[in-house]
Amino acid sequence: MAEEKKALPAPSKSVMDEVVELRRHFHRHPEVSFSEQETSVKISERLRELGLEVQPCPTDTGAVAVLDTGRPGKTVMLRADIDALPILEESGVEFQSESEGHMHACGHDTHIAMMLGTARTLVDHIWDLNGRFLFVFQPAEEIVSGAKAMIAGGLLESHHPDAVLGLHIASFIDSGTIVTKPGLLWAGSDAFELAAQAFLIERLHTVVDGLEHEGAGCHTTVGNVMSDGAWNIVPRGVRIKGSVRTFTAPLREEALGRLGDLLKETDTEFEVSSEMQLVHGTVPLMNEPNVTRTVMDVATSIAGDKASLLGKPLTVSDDFAEFLTRIPGCYFMLGARPEGDKPPAHHSPGFKIDESAFPLGVSLLSGAAARIAGG
Repeated sequence: MAEEKKALPAPSKSVMDEVVELRRHFHRHPEVSFSEQETSVKISERLRELGLEVQPCPTDTGAVAVLDTGRPGKTVMLRADIDALPILEESGVEFQSESEGHMHACGHDTHIAMMLGTARTLVDHIWDLNGRFLFVFQPAEEIVSGAKAMIAGGLLESHHPDAVLGLHIASFIDSGTIVTKPGLLWAGSDAFELAAQAFLIERLHTVVDGLEHEGAGCHTTVGNVMSDGAWNIVPRGVRIKGSVRTFTAPLREEALGRLGDLLKETDTEFEVSSEMQLVHGTVPLMNEPNVTRTVMDVATSIAGDKASLLGKPLTVSDDFAEFLTRIPGCYFMLGARPEGDKPPAHHSPGFKIDESAFPLGVSLLSGAAARIAGG
């Protein structure tokens, strides 16, 4: 006869009230990458109040803490990113940013709050749990540098996690839903800065034309253009900042090779000399199938048919992928689309989400972590 599975830990109303309160606090006080000092202090203070063992953090900002049940089991790492963006907020929420020009425009404030709610939920149910829980509040995801910095600082060697879990809020997915998939979930990214002839811009799409994987096309984006031209003046040149999103190492090599070839072709055609700086962002995000199966089992038990598998990977990136190259784990999306016809875009001044999705996020992080730690 199969052994009956333990009941999953679930957050109380008090926990969820605090999650909303914390989210709004962090939203009012955003701090950009590697400048998250006050955010880190607030996180560490709450972790200590909950009775967790706050550990040395391998980066100047961020926080690391351990909840040890004292009983045999696995060590599960739970990661939340904590940085904001250099954006002037125009969301219209009552708890708008008090730091002009800075905004939590990608939902990292919600990640912090839900992860603290997860810590409190596991503390509340500690006598029913096994194993250890490693809480990692990571800086500088927005510049895809924080995960690498924590790894380089010895985070994984110090704590030896057996699995890693994380979530990302999604304003473009129906609120109260869970979406993930085993294997490739999100693309890898490379940032570029070009000094080139202006006509290059309209040809950038050729860098990824026809490059696909699992039915999803690779993508290139221009985020910033500067020139000395005007509406009736052809500029001498432009400075372009953007990124290339690809799904595999061969696709990355092909796209970056095409970018280099495009610069050479443009230089020859217009008799100019271009410059290119490349910064490797992060690798594609690959979920481990067994951990993902456990996450989906727990998600289905909590949310029923509101938990689903993504059909094809997305051309967004996250440096959680760096942890997944070293530890089996799962990253999932929590739908939090607010009411209205058009979902507010991530990384935009009007970004906002539906806070009613938070209980599902905390329940799934807590339940999946407990299930995996218990083995």
